[in-house]
Amino acid sequence: MKKIYLILLSGMMIGILSLYSCKKDSFLTRYPISRITAQSFFNNATDLNTYCNSFYTYVPGSTSVALNDQQSDNYESRPFNLVTAGQITIPATASAGVAWNGATWSWSFLYQVNYFLENYQKAVAPSSIVDHYVGVARFFRAWFYFDKVKAFGDVPFYNKTIATDDNADLYKARDPRQLVIDSVMADLKYAATYVNSTGPSGTITKWAALALMARVGLYEGTYREYHAISGWQQLLQTADSAALVVMQSGQFKLFTTGKPNTDYQNLFITHSPSDPQNTEIILGKYYSNSIPVYTPLDGDLYAYGLAFSKAFMNNYLTINGTPFTAVPGYDTMMIKGEFTNRDPRMMQSVLPPTVTYGNLNGAQAMTDARSGYLQIKYYDPATPSYNTNYNAAIDFRLGEMLLVYAEAKAELANAGVGTFSQGDLDMSINVLRDRVGMPHLSMTVPIDPVLAATYPNVSGPLENVLLEIRRERRVELAAEGLRYDDIMRWKDGPLLAKQGLGMYFPGLGIYDLNGDGTPDIALVSALPANPVTGISYFVLGTDFGFSNGTYGNIVPNPGLVKTFTDPKDYLMPLPTQELLLNKNLKQNPGW
Repeated sequence: MKKIYLILLSGMMIGILSLYSCKKDSFLTRYPISRITAQSFFNNATDLNTYCNSFYTYVPGSTSVALNDQQSDNYESRPFNLVTAGQITIPATASAGVAWNGATWSWSFLYQVNYFLENYQKAVAPSSIVDHYVGVARFFRAWFYFDKVKAFGDVPFYNKTIATDDNADLYKARDPRQLVIDSVMADLKYAATYVNSTGPSGTITKWAALALMARVGLYEGTYREYHAISGWQQLLQTADSAALVVMQSGQFKLFTTGKPNTDYQNLFITHSPSDPQNTEIILGKYYSNSIPVYTPLDGDLYAYGLAFSKAFMNNYLTINGTPFTAVPGYDTMMIKGEFTNRDPRMMQSVLPPTVTYGNLNGAQAMTDARSGYLQIKYYDPATPSYNTNYNAAIDFRLGEMLLVYAEAKAELANAGVGTFSQGDLDMSINVLRDRVGMPHLSMTVPIDPVLAATYPNVSGPLENVLLEIRRERRVELAAEGLRYDDIMRWKDGPLLAKQGLGMYFPGLGIYDLNGDGTPDIALVSALPANPVTGISYFVLGTDFGFSNGTYGNIVPNPGLVKTFTDPKDYLMPLPTQELLLNKNLKQNPGW
């Protein structure tokens, strides 16, 4: 069982290191080592392992992975999108978070990593062991800087600890994102070369390094492509190559038991590294029911109103592989009909009205998810309460690598670099579709006009295929914390400003949503004096709105006015205090 808890307990190493804050130069927060110094530590492989274990606090847990998509257009939740609601404000200090994703101008974690990289040479251990731990440290430095670039764009790059009197580094300007990403890739190439290919569950391996390299290459490559920044093709080639190495390694395979109606959902209900789902997981963060180490995930899924949007739901194809938006009357279809004959991933990610799942009642999903589309991906019906869930977080998996490979290679071929064929689709997108019994994607698929309108920046000879790859990515990776990043890199920020909608109703009234003959909800202009037991009531104008005034799709946040400002909202603001302390720092555009 020791393997299961390694990551969860590694945060205790920070206490062993006794890190404390240095008050001087708050804009570059430093954490010098007090009780453990280079002279007394870093003596052997055990010391290197102990120190590196402290880095694992950086790995996102299941709550972060499963809930971070809520700020994207996949959701219309309450709370709502902070960016488009204009609720991202300029933080006062470096430690203040500027967004839901925890993006800050703090550098304490970087100091922790760089301190290791400056002192590991003291250890007496075989070079292969030392190189492994150096690779682990460089992996985490790469991940740290990748997150910083996504949030802020240009950032100061440091590959060493900074002394309090080193004014040149303390007060330097931001380095170009190109330089920073080059350094990220150098760190990841080192990690992919020297980190062990196997290790305790939940720890960094060469495959995790390749997976992060693929993710960084795809993000930064397409960000530069669609934001008109040079150097994008090489990054996509790196993404394509790294993903392919993982795919062909023989170390991973998609989790499937031959049950297309349950396998996808069960992938996200895994607790132990010995579970069969782990054949697909490249890096996971594990919890425990026996210690116990729990998360509030299940409770958060319904308590915070995690409601998928109608725009997202429309992306699920019909069971025949054709767009749902091509079905006559799709836009006025009631929710029970929406779930009929659709991609099986839909009902394994979103609660159908005819299903009771754990303590969730599909017919009354509006109570928890005002759009009516309640997330059940990652929800474990055996642990429905707060702080009882111990699902593993899946931070990297083979499914994502298949999508990275397809998108990167198709984007390159669309620009005349290399080729993209039916064989490429068959070894990537169609493997994912096989798991859920969906028809294969063909190179000759017609352009879906709804997708084309959603992504107006896509054009070229492979427009049809690229649009469908984006659909597949949105569906397969829903609720895995990647959709917001996708919108940013594709320069499709205006999608976030569109009014989020829910299920359709022809008007006020009492509705039997699951078709069992018993009313489930009532949409009313005012609460009745004698409400009927078993019916959930929602008041027009207070609890919801209608897209057409007196009928139409549910508007979960009727008073919310959304905006997205280009270029401002593609990056987060720098803290006020840091700009005052360091005159070489400049605020991001528009802030």
